[in-house]
Amino acid sequence: MQFCELTEEEFKNFSSEHSLRSFLQTPEMAIIKRIDNWNYYYVGVKQDKKVLCATLLLEYKGRHFKTFSSPRGYLIDYRDKELLKFFTKEIKKFIKKKGGSFLNIEPNVLYKERDIDGQIVSNGFDNSDIYQNLIKLNYKHNGFYLNLDASKQCRWEFILDISDKSEDEVFNNFKPNTRNVIRKNIKYGVYVRELAYNELDKFYDLVQNSGERHDFHSRSVKYYQSMYNVFHDKGMVKFLVTELVLDNYISTLKSEISELKDKISSINNNNHNKGRYEEFKSQIQTSEDRINEALKLKDKYGDKVIMAGAMFMLYGTEIVYLFSGTRNDFLTLKSQFLLQWHIIKYGIDNGYKIYNFGGISGILNKSDARYGLYIFKKSFGGNVIEYIGDFDLIVSPVKYSLRKILEKIGGR
Repeated sequence: MQFCELTEEEFKNFSSEHSLRSFLQTPEMAIIKRIDNWNYYYVGVKQDKKVLCATLLLEYKGRHFKTFSSPRGYLIDYRDKELLKFFTKEIKKFIKKKGGSFLNIEPNVLYKERDIDGQIVSNGFDNSDIYQNLIKLNYKHNGFYLNLDASKQCRWEFILDISDKSEDEVFNNFKPNTRNVIRKNIKYGVYVRELAYNELDKFYDLVQNSGERHDFHSRSVKYYQSMYNVFHDKGMVKFLVTELVLDNYISTLKSEISELKDKISSINNNNHNKGRYEEFKSQIQTSEDRINEALKLKDKYGDKVIMAGAMFMLYGTEIVYLFSGTRNDFLTLKSQFLLQWHIIKYGIDNGYKIYNFGGISGILNKSDARYGLYIFKKSFGGNVIEYIGDFDLIVSPVKYSLRKILEKIGGR
């Protein structure tokens, strides 16, 4: 076996076919990091000119120490102990030669199989042996943490298997309220379209709007533009938004009111029909309130308005939901549900196997501030997945210890 740097073509050919592939382990992602002044390397192991394993290594030069990372890497059979041991030894030597203090890896490996409620599946898969293989090679595990940590790749996510399923099969498995919200959006004329490059500032505004509401920060417009430039023409990224023509929306609400009034006039307001009568009256009031609200929104935004948006990565057999935002003024329409259905249908129609809703907290109860995010994603069906977590391969124990001390006091 021979450890070596790989050409971009060698790495791309190997990574695109590997079972642990991820858009984070692509030459395109290397370009994104290069834009942010990170250095990168493609390294791997060959035997008889055949690539056995590989990874994209990112090099970050902080104020005090140089560190390396391999997001969702390595691309390797973690159960091949001989190969893993050899790769670990050689990559450690490589990083030491480059002046790095440690390497952080975030394997694209699930830990234990879980169901929709996050419960461990009896007789499901269990990759504890992979965890042990890394620990025995002196990788330091950073814990089976439950929180949704923005500084790391998500350890907990929610996915929907869409392989070999029809649109009806998938849609009918959604929660009834989710199906109703999607149907209502379609009825009111909400539609989904893709943003062009010169509209990405609108997407940034949507994410910022949600960030202020939920206490998180959006990536910069430059980041979204870079992702678009690098990935879009290869069909690997989509920025989708929901849009509404307010005049059409108001017209539909008026039609609703007319239909409800016809229903009221067709029944007698006696004790037998009192419940239905009151229900129809309540619905009329709701529609009238929405018309008044829509008229105010038309004054503020004009007749056509973008309500919500989301960014999706498409790679291999998976679509990943990354970032999203909704204007505060349009929360009641819940058009993010329609966005999700739109991209899920796209995945079904184009042969994708997994729709990945992205990160959730591993604390799956109401005590967690992110519980609503889980409930939203759960309403589409699917299951919770738990990654094995991230590990540090320590190259310089002294520098590693000093860096950890500096992290605690806010330095790097």
